[in-house]
Amino acid sequence: MNINDKGMCAFATRLWRGIPLIIALLTLSGCGTVVKTGNVGLVVNHFSGKVDGKVRHAGFNPLPPMSGFEMVEIPTHKRTYTMVRDSGEGSRQGDDSVRVNTASTNVLNVDISVTYHLTFDPNNEDAIKNLYAKYRSQFQGKGFNAFEENQLRPLFRKYVSNAFGKMTTVEAMTGEGKTRAAEDAKAELNKMLNADSIIVDEVRIRAIWPDENTKNTLRTHLVAEQNLRLSALNQQLASLVNARAVSKAEAEAKATRTRASSLTPRLVKFKHLDDIRIIGVPQGAIVNAGAAPERTSMPGPTNSEPSANGE
Repeated sequence: MNINDKGMCAFATRLWRGIPLIIALLTLSGCGTVVKTGNVGLVVNHFSGKVDGKVRHAGFNPLPPMSGFEMVEIPTHKRTYTMVRDSGEGSRQGDDSVRVNTASTNVLNVDISVTYHLTFDPNNEDAIKNLYAKYRSQFQGKGFNAFEENQLRPLFRKYVSNAFGKMTTVEAMTGEGKTRAAEDAKAELNKMLNADSIIVDEVRIRAIWPDENTKNTLRTHLVAEQNLRLSALNQQLASLVNARAVSKAEAEAKATRTRASSLTPRLVKFKHLDDIRIIGVPQGAIVNAGAAPERTSMPGPTNSEPSANGE
C-alpha cells in the first residue's frame, strides 16, 4: 500500500467517525431531526398549519432550516400507561388510582395498567396523519405525550370505572370480577379507539383498595356467608345422623322379621323348655315326650256281687 492509499484510508476513517457529529450539528442548526426507533414522524409547518404528505421513519431526516417545520413523533410500538396508588410508581406522582363506584354504592380505588399501540401501515400512511389532524390540539406542548395525557388517560379511567359500576362490591373484589372488569373495559376502549388506529392490547387490574365503609360491608358479608355455610353444614350433619338412626331401625326391624320367619310351630311350642332344668337332660334340649298312655279303669264291684259290708 502506497502513501496515497494510506492517506485515503485515514481520510475515510475520519469522515466515517465524523458522520454522527455532522448529524448532530445539522440537527442543532435546525437542518434536520432524528426520529427514534419504533416511531414515525410527521412534519408540521407552523406557518401554514399543513402536515407534510410524507411520513418520516426512524433515523435522521433533513429539514429546511428556518422554515417553521417541526417533527412530531408518533410511537408505533406498545406503550403502557399506569395509574396506581403508590406515588413511586405510575405515570403521575401521588395517588393516581382510579376511583370507582360499584353497583352496591361502595367506593373502591383501583390500580390499573393499559397497554396499547398504534397501527401503522406503510401502504396507508393517511391513518397516522388523520389521527394527528383529528386531535391536533391535544398534541400541543409535548407531542404524543400530551395526546396520551389529554385524550387517552380520561378514556382509560372512564371505561374502567364503568366496568366496575356494573358489579356488586363482593363481585368486584374477586379474581373473576377483576378479570371481567378488565375484559369489559378493553372491549369498550377498542370500540372507541380502533377507528383512530389505536389498539388496546390489555387492561390489567393490578390491585383494589376499598375504603373503610366498604371494608365494613365486606366484613359483614363475610360473617353472614360463614354463618350460612355453618348452618348448611349443621343441616347436613343432622341429615346424616337421622339417616343413620333410620338405617339402624330398619336393620333391627329386618332382623326381627328374619327371626320370626325362622321359628316353626314345634320350636315355638317347646321354646319354654330352654328355661326348664330336667335331671339327666341337657338344658335347651328338645324332649319328645311322645303320646300319653291310655288310662285303664280299675274293676269295681258289680251289682251282682255283694259288697264288703254285705249289701
